[in-house]
Amino acid sequence: MRGLAWLVRRVWGIECQGLEHVPASGPVIVAVNHRSWVDPPLVAMALYPRRFPRFMAKRELFKIPLLRWLMRQGKTIAVDRARPDVAAVRAAAQVLERGGCLVVFPEGTRSRTGIPGRPKSGVGFLACHARAPVVPARVWNTERFPAPSALRIRFGPAFRYEGDAGRRSQREFSERVLKIIFSL
Repeated sequence: MRGLAWLVRRVWGIECQGLEHVPASGPVIVAVNHRSWVDPPLVAMALYPRRFPRFMAKRELFKIPLLRWLMRQGKTIAVDRARPDVAAVRAAAQVLERGGCLVVFPEGTRSRTGIPGRPKSGVGFLACHARAPVVPARVWNTERFPAPSALRIRFGPAFRYEGDAGRRSQREFSERVLKIIFSL
């Protein structure tokens, strides 16, 4: 990871701001916009000096041998997007129960236009039940990769779920998270 991070920083440059908002220990959800396949490695490289991030990724990505190997090294949680994946949600909740750092993309998929999509309720569900703080983060320029362009990431201040355990409150929280991400 360090060698890859060095190469990316050297060739493309990574501008990282606000890493101090990510708690050094304890459960935390890092919620990030998603523009490119480069986003997860960029977020991992930005977080790695402070935390070991765990990700959730669509199950289809595990069919690609090299990617499957990399995601298993990072203990990535496979998600079946064809149906509500209770096992994946449980695995994500366990990461947080054990004091881990979980990275989620609230929209559940990439936005090729950069315009925010409709968030899934998962970040609200996890924040509600795990009572973990949420750190919003925004990435820029990853859709331009591999063209030379500084890859940027900014982390915002952490905040907590406030509301009841109902689905409507969780969806509203997820929408709030996405608005905060795009305000960074």
